[in-house]
Amino acid sequence: MKKTSGISQKILTTAANLAASWENDDLTLDVLLDDLRESNAPERAAVSDLLFEYFRHKGFIDGLITKHAKHERVRQDMRLIVACAATQIFFQTGIAPESAVNVAVDTGKQLRGPGGGGFVNAMLRSFLRDKSFKHDDIPVSFPVELKVRWEECFGRETTKEMTGFFASNPPLTFRLRDESARAELEAAGATPVKGLDFLESTGFQFYSMKNPSPLFSGNYLEKARIYIQDPATVMAFSLLDEAPKGYLLDCCAAPGGKAVMLSDLCDPSTVKLTVCDRSQKRLMQMNRNLQRAGVRCRSLTADAAEPPFSPNTFDFILADVPCTNSGVFRRRPDAPWRFSQCRLIDTVKLQTRILDSLARILKINGQLLYSTCSIEPEEDQKQVENFVLAHPNFEIVKSRLLLPGESHDGAFAALIRKKS
Repeated sequence: MKKTSGISQKILTTAANLAASWENDDLTLDVLLDDLRESNAPERAAVSDLLFEYFRHKGFIDGLITKHAKHERVRQDMRLIVACAATQIFFQTGIAPESAVNVAVDTGKQLRGPGGGGFVNAMLRSFLRDKSFKHDDIPVSFPVELKVRWEECFGRETTKEMTGFFASNPPLTFRLRDESARAELEAAGATPVKGLDFLESTGFQFYSMKNPSPLFSGNYLEKARIYIQDPATVMAFSLLDEAPKGYLLDCCAAPGGKAVMLSDLCDPSTVKLTVCDRSQKRLMQMNRNLQRAGVRCRSLTADAAEPPFSPNTFDFILADVPCTNSGVFRRRPDAPWRFSQCRLIDTVKLQTRILDSLARILKINGQLLYSTCSIEPEEDQKQVENFVLAHPNFEIVKSRLLLPGESHDGAFAALIRKKS
C-alpha cells in the first residue's frame, strides 16, 4: 500500500471531525465551515466540498455503511471516516478511488490501530464490489420524513421535482449593483436570470455564472459592484408597493444580504436604517459586508425576540427570521437531515416570540415584512395567520410562497400592516 499524503489525510480527518461535531453539538454545517474558513487552513475548500457532497448523498452512504456492517453498531469515528471516504470514491473526481481507500485505511490505523485500518479497508472495498446499484447512476437520497410532508403539502410530482435538485450544485448567482459593470460581466460569461416575475417588480437584476473566476479577478466583490445571493432573496421585497421611508429596522440581519438590498431599494435621504443580530461574531462580519457595500446604518447586537427599542419606534421592520431552511436545501444540504417535528415546533415558537416582540416596536400604519427560507406551512402562511389572529390590530396585506426551482431557492414572505 502506498504511503498517503499528509494533506489528503488532513482533508479526510477534518471532514470526519466536523461531521462528528454536526452530530454531537447541534451545529449547522454553515457554522462549522465558517470557523474552518476563518482558520485559513489550506484544506478548507476541499473539506467544504467533501462535506457538501456527503450531505447531498447522506442517505445512500449511511445506508451502505449499515448494510455492509451487517447492521452492527460502528464506532462514530470509524463510521464517519468510512462515510467521508465513500463520498470521495463515489461523488468526487479529485482523488482516485484507490487513493481514497489508502488514505482512509491509514487514518483508521492512526485512530484504532491495525484493527481500525482493517475495518476501513474491508468496508470500502465491499462498497466497491457491491452490485446492487450502478456506480454511475446512484439515486438521489432525501430524508423520508420531509419528503412525506412535502408530498402531502405540494403533491408527489412537485415533490419529486424539488428533491431531484438536491444532489446538484445550485447555480452561482449574483445581483448587479453597478450598472457600469453590466457589459463587462456579460462579456465574461454572466447570463441574466429570467422567468421570475418578482424580479421585474423590484428592478433588481440577477445573473448566473458558470465560471466564477472573473468575479474574483475583476474585484467586483471587493468593490461591491455585485452581491452574491440567490434570486429568491428579492421575492420578499416584491410585495412592497413602494420603497419604505422613515425609521427602518432589519432585526435578523446577518450576514447582511437583505440589508444591502433594502438600502439599495430606498432613497438614503428618506430613511434611517438600523440593523441588528443576536450574534456578535456574525454582526462583526456583517458590518464589514455593509461597509464594503456602502450601506449607511446603525448596527448593534440585539435579540429580535427581545428587541431593546421603545414602543412605536419603527415605520418598517424586516424580519428575515430563523427557520428550518427547508427551502434552501441545495445551499444547506444538512438542513433536510436536521428536520424533525420537534425542531419545527421549537422553530415556530421562536418565530412567534419574535413577531410578538416586533409588534410592540412598530408604529401605527407601519409595515412588517416577514420572510423565511422555509417552505413549511407552519413557519409561513399559518404563522402569519396565527399572528394576526393574536393581534387584531394587524392585517396581512400580501403573502407569497416560492417553491425551490432549478434556478432559485425556495422562500416565503408576507407583508403585514399595523392598523392601530
